[in-house]
Amino acid sequence: MKLFPAFLFGAMIVAAQTPSNHLPGTVTAVNAPNNQISVKTAQGELTFTASDRTQILRAQAGVADPKQWPKMTLAQIAPGDEVVAYYRGAADQKPLVATSLVVRTKADFGQLAQQQLEDWKKRGRSGTVSAVDPTAKTIIMKAGQRTVTVQADDKTTIRRYSPDSAKPEDAKASNLASIQVGDQVNVLGNRSQDGATVQAEMIYAGTFRQIAAQINSIDPATGEMKVTDLATKKPLIVRVTPDSTMKKLPEAMAQALARRYQGGRGAAPSGAGRFGGQSSADRAQAASGGGRGGDIGQMIDRLPSIQLADLKAKDAVMISTTTGTDPGKVTAVMLLAGVEPVLTAAPTATSDIMSGWNLGGGGEAQ
Repeated sequence: MKLFPAFLFGAMIVAAQTPSNHLPGTVTAVNAPNNQISVKTAQGELTFTASDRTQILRAQAGVADPKQWPKMTLAQIAPGDEVVAYYRGAADQKPLVATSLVVRTKADFGQLAQQQLEDWKKRGRSGTVSAVDPTAKTIIMKAGQRTVTVQADDKTTIRRYSPDSAKPEDAKASNLASIQVGDQVNVLGNRSQDGATVQAEMIYAGTFRQIAAQINSIDPATGEMKVTDLATKKPLIVRVTPDSTMKKLPEAMAQALARRYQGGRGAAPSGAGRFGGQSSADRAQAASGGGRGGDIGQMIDRLPSIQLADLKAKDAVMISTTTGTDPGKVTAVMLLAGVEPVLTAAPTATSDIMSGWNLGGGGEAQ
């Protein structure tokens, strides 16, 4: 999962050195013989003309001083590269002459994404917020079976997920006061030696729904499922996208989880029926499994992914979804199939499991 915000380099330093207007965007075409480059920006597609005095720099991750960035030629820029174009005057002037072009190539982004992914794997924590103190700049979160204090400061970047997306690039700038109890958070930062505190460099937060549902129908063409929320008995449309993470518990793992929850704090009431309880003999057998133990999030992460075609009507699933601009139509962030034994043993286990398997990361990374 990508965990870096939408493109915006430290190219702002260039603006301070070269007073001008600037627009970030994506390169759509390059006409090197005519010294022109077309860029898709927030103001539409614009064509910039380079002159002999135009400075073209290739931004380098981790290098703050633009003087150390290597120079490029227009011919070395390709469609799909990201660019910040600096110019003087109005954006609708003809020709629109670029004073500077700061470029980050697709290859750069691929390398940066991999570096950031590895950094999040090493220094990232995920969890559910149990308390927030904006004055002290602290968050208390439940990460797996641990309670972790997240310490922010004035340099911490805080972003909030969109109601319809869990993609970091769709998250908006936010602040600590907007984080609520029950929110799910991803935190990047250095941990204390005992792991009880994280000095946060970046925080992504958002409100997500965790539901247990039964699939009624699947439309492969639209990627949508019609399901029934097992808690509310209400219908819901769940949209599955290429960014949705989907896994399926093997039967042996599902039975093991059922025994752990049945023997611990997730025990279901007797006689609850399908997805709600077990027979006396089944409960006695399940109780022998003892307490929950282990890190469910990490176990699920290691499972192979499944596709929408692997699901069918009447399957029971646990789903973590966006809140949705329309509450009746949500996007699946994570979906876990093969959960019938767990829901039968402990129908309240959904929140615990899906919160532990938080936004694509295990709940208790070591």
